[in-house]
Amino acid sequence: MASQRSRSARGPGRGNGGNQGEELDLWNASKSDIHKLVEMINSSSDDMRAIGAQDSYMAKNKGSYDPQAEEDKLEALFRGGVRDTENIKQKLDETMHKLIMVRAIQKSKEEAEAAAGGGSGPSTRERSGGSMSGTGRSGSVRGAGAKDREREREKEKERDKDKDKDKEKDKEKEKEKEKDKEKERDRDPSSLYDFDGGGDSPVPSPLGSHTRKLGGGAGSDRSGTRDSLPPRDSMPPDLPASAAATQRSKVNFVKGQDVVFKPKPTPTNDNPDWFLGRVQQVLGEGKSRRYKVQDADPDVAPEDRIEYRTSASSMIPIPAEGAELPGLDKGRIVLALYPDSTTFYKAEVTDMDATTGKVNLRFEGEENSGTLQVVDRRFVVEYRS
Repeated sequence: MASQRSRSARGPGRGNGGNQGEELDLWNASKSDIHKLVEMINSSSDDMRAIGAQDSYMAKNKGSYDPQAEEDKLEALFRGGVRDTENIKQKLDETMHKLIMVRAIQKSKEEAEAAAGGGSGPSTRERSGGSMSGTGRSGSVRGAGAKDREREREKEKERDKDKDKDKEKDKEKEKEKEKDKEKERDRDPSSLYDFDGGGDSPVPSPLGSHTRKLGGGAGSDRSGTRDSLPPRDSMPPDLPASAAATQRSKVNFVKGQDVVFKPKPTPTNDNPDWFLGRVQQVLGEGKSRRYKVQDADPDVAPEDRIEYRTSASSMIPIPAEGAELPGLDKGRIVLALYPDSTTFYKAEVTDMDATTGKVNLRFEGEENSGTLQVVDRRFVVEYRS
């Protein structure tokens, strides 16, 4: 009897009687709900991808499907997505309610155990290292969650600080670049017209095989007749570099004007050729004036021709048609439009027909072949490397 009385005097243990069955059932139900929530969220993601695919199909295939039928499909997908979202919210509320009940039962047991022990010594929860009986789940659900959220907020703050530091560094770098550009402009007036990046030259001009032709003449391809080329700087321009740069910076071009144009070098073409272009737009005034120049490639429709953004230092004006032009001395080094093409090359004047206004030229690379080319005086301009 004494033994029976001793057993009866004890309060219900965490593993015996009491609310243990209800607590365990709620916890197992909560775990099951969490798995269902994951499946529902994955299904909702699939629905969102289906909506995106349907919308993309309708945008790309306008006029080739039944508008009403496809609109109905999209509407059905939207409605399904709304239903999925509502179901997910409802299931999430139910799961949270169950977890709150589990926590309330657990707390009630801890308080009862503390009261039974006279308030002295650690509770069963503390003795067992904070483990929930039968669950293997450690710590308070709410307490652990709060700590995790706090740690996540601290990490987010650190990331924001790092981002702000990176932005400040980028700003400092930009300021340094601007200072370097200002110094460069002070040294060379022509640098006011230079650009950074690929905006000046979206594609390199053709080289060697010379595919950009006018009229499609059989003799327009220079690749079979050119000798080994001498260095580009073997024949210097007529003016000193500083004087030429100053002179070029004062030239103004107008919309519709024909020009000889040279794109900026690119990683795949570090020494592009000069070629025929036309000014499409004038941007800005004074020292900040820039131009949009369109490639005059006749093999491309006008609306599809490439436009380059550039400055006066990268262009040479072509005289207007019918303008009276001075003669050219024999031996003068010039840039000239190669026959049946839109590309300008270095050439030497051999003589000039005053009657027709044509210029006889020996192009660089054709010195040993003895080939002479005849070019209209209008398309023979100052030499520039």
